[in-house]
Amino acid sequence: MMQEIELDSYSFSKSMFAYLPTSKYLGFMSDTKEKIMDIAEELIRTKGYHAFSYKDISSPLNIRNAAIHYHFSTKADLGAAVIERVMSRYQDRSQAAEVLSVKEQLQQFIDIYEETNAHNHVCFVGALGPAYQTLPEKMQTELRKAAKQTKGRLIEILKLGLESGEFTFDEPVSEKADLIITSLLASLILKRVSGDNIINSITKNIMASV
Repeated sequence: MMQEIELDSYSFSKSMFAYLPTSKYLGFMSDTKEKIMDIAEELIRTKGYHAFSYKDISSPLNIRNAAIHYHFSTKADLGAAVIERVMSRYQDRSQAAEVLSVKEQLQQFIDIYEETNAHNHVCFVGALGPAYQTLPEKMQTELRKAAKQTKGRLIEILKLGLESGEFTFDEPVSEKADLIITSLLASLILKRVSGDNIINSITKNIMASV
């Protein structure tokens, strides 16, 4: 049975792309998939996972819901894929920062939250954490992995700082990481609720505390 792809309000079958080189066909489909994930990520960060439907994605892209189902059979598949993509970008950025000094690496870790704040977003743990118990199992799994990876990276930075003598603090490293992450996360949530933009003062306090 021929599989259809619906884009730009039209239905296309794969055979209609037969004249295209494989690389162009895959690029065409990949571009649509990325745009779907871009909008899904924005919606998760601003409205929450349970507050949007496929229509919220298909309408701005001028495609039909079937086009989304072609790439993501379920909303859970889409949500899990978005988390995986976010963490892949995070991992790439962390690896690139390894050439920096330890203090610069810590600032780079904080910068991710500051950039999120600048876009009036919350991080994925803040966006999805409150609804964790109602998330599909595969999203729970990816979110746990993301939280573990984020804390693991910060612990790595803090340990390097202590070993090099650049950092000095009395708390256990794991506890210090928890304090930093919860402070940054709380600043994003507080801004959403009260409008108070406190992340700059939080950043200064964090850098002074190490």
